[in-house]
Amino acid sequence: MDGDAKGKGIGETMTRDLVESFWQDDVVPLSLRERRSETPSQRRFQAIYHIIRERITLLTYPPGTILDIDALALEFNVSRTPIRAVLQQLAYNGLVISRHGVRTSVAPIDFDKLREDKAFRSHLAELIGELSPRQPSEAAIEKMAEAERECRDLIEHPDLEAFARVDIKVHEAICSLIGNQQLLQVYDDLYFRTARAWFYFLPQLDWRTEVSIFLRDISESLSAMRRGDAKAVGFLTRNAISSVLIRLDSLISEIETTHDPGEPRLHS
Repeated sequence: MDGDAKGKGIGETMTRDLVESFWQDDVVPLSLRERRSETPSQRRFQAIYHIIRERITLLTYPPGTILDIDALALEFNVSRTPIRAVLQQLAYNGLVISRHGVRTSVAPIDFDKLREDKAFRSHLAELIGELSPRQPSEAAIEKMAEAERECRDLIEHPDLEAFARVDIKVHEAICSLIGNQQLLQVYDDLYFRTARAWFYFLPQLDWRTEVSIFLRDISESLSAMRRGDAKAVGFLTRNAISSVLIRLDSLISEIETTHDPGEPRLHS
């Protein structure tokens, strides 16, 4: 489903001033709250980057979507320069394709790299409790508890976007435990590089089973956070990622078997 990205919102909490709204307590990721003291241009970059990245992850901007610089600049009420900087960073992280003379578009889901990236992220998760871990804050515990409540509701009320938002919420709570900044950056980038593939495949799996597994994982991590055990959270996260990869492996293999090598691998 190709198209142009022109002014799509990402939630009711966003007002017309998306950049300033991003920094509200109920919106900004926990790992960014301490960066509120940055310069206005840095804050603006972080807000636009995270909003567009989330849209790509939620498949609001599916693979192949053209990211119109002028439309995005108008939506965020900024010049083209910060939009270009954000798109360059997204291209560096493998989420968009930007070539000279060609309009920037959302990158296809690369099934060849998916296994590799998920396996790498799984191993990195083990380091969450090893490299300068942070004690779970009250805000992080509350965010995980909120995710648990929302996930429980999803068992009887299927909603793919709501599931994806809960997954992002869990990721943000876990990231708040990572004290090593290099680990945080790599782990966070890998999550957003791979998460949209999981949301893409989810409708092909049994909804109740997958949500129940996810709820169990959240509950176990929440219990570990309440104990102040960041190391346990890391191992639980590693196991959860590995389990997802095992369940996806057969689906990925099926796509690789039936895919025409001459066709682009775009989600439609």
